[in-house]
Amino acid sequence: MTKKKNRWYIHYYIGKDATGKWKRKWEGSWSTKREAERILRTRIQELENAPKAPTITGDTMEQYLTGWIDGYCTINLAPNTLNSYRTNVRKHMLPYIGHIPLQAIKPAEIQQLYTTLTDKGLSKTSVRYIHNNLHKAFATAVKQELIPRNPTDFVDPPRVNHYEATTLSPTDTLTLLEGCRGQPIYLPVFLAVTLGLRRGEVLALQWDDVDMHHATLTVRHSALFTEDGFSLQPTKTKNSRRTLLIPQALMIALESALSKQQDIATIAGRGYNPYNLVCCREDGTPLTTNALQHRFKDALEQAQLPPIRFHDLRHTNATLMLRNAVPAKIVSSMLGHSSIGITLDTYSHVVTEMQEGAVGVMDGILAPLNHPKPPSKTAPENA
Repeated sequence: MTKKKNRWYIHYYIGKDATGKWKRKWEGSWSTKREAERILRTRIQELENAPKAPTITGDTMEQYLTGWIDGYCTINLAPNTLNSYRTNVRKHMLPYIGHIPLQAIKPAEIQQLYTTLTDKGLSKTSVRYIHNNLHKAFATAVKQELIPRNPTDFVDPPRVNHYEATTLSPTDTLTLLEGCRGQPIYLPVFLAVTLGLRRGEVLALQWDDVDMHHATLTVRHSALFTEDGFSLQPTKTKNSRRTLLIPQALMIALESALSKQQDIATIAGRGYNPYNLVCCREDGTPLTTNALQHRFKDALEQAQLPPIRFHDLRHTNATLMLRNAVPAKIVSSMLGHSSIGITLDTYSHVVTEMQEGAVGVMDGILAPLNHPKPPSKTAPENA
């Protein structure tokens, strides 16, 4: 404890940081030493009774990575991210490096893993994700002093080329929607291209999220597909949870879909569409990501449009809004980005096009420079 200017302050250690140094916390102030001592005892007791982070151990990479997934990732990662990590560990790591002792694994063996996965046809992007997962796993092992250094710091992961999204023109957008009309893919495409919803948000949308009276839609969940089946998970970030105004054309499509589902439910009974999903199969079961992608691919072919990803519909939405002078801040909010910087970085090419108006303003202001006034004539001096 410390006394300054007749006030008492306490300080205590709360653990170690990532570098292993002890972190100290200060609190205050109190008028009496007794009160400060009482608070200090309370803080120490809270620290002693706080749940401890699970210790991850294991002789082999299989034992360690399994413990890391169950002990660290389950607590700290969002469900969709956790599912991705678990899949990478089970399918792409354990079959090749699972038998190697944790403390004996070398950078060369990790480098060989990346080469093997690439040779087997895995994309550079997927191998890069695996590298990121391994790096985080080894970082935890370093913090727990199971290994002295992170071996992934000494390997070269595949270099991934930046993906340039392909967006649809207004004409192609209308062509796609007309081609999807009457099919189960119609609403998913409509939601993505008019509101910029992510694939998981589209597949998790429930009728309870749609306010027909006020023509608004609230994004609350994302769809998760695992070996255990389908589930609804909260959105990954607080910015992803957002309420959007529904365009009139989309409202008409939603009203039609709801009416059709209600008619089917009357015949099928209470078991129909148990999750109350807006986008589902004809029998009411959830529409999976694979089924969505296959149907979307077929819809593009039938409309004679170039092959694009379903996620590119979200890019199409953002591009169309920006090119039609919707402020970037509004676009960022509608897309659920955590900051406007992400929006500006992702759609920098569109933002550059939007500068034409600003350039025109400056040209107008600076126009006199292009047509300078002739010099004024002065009377000749008397000889």
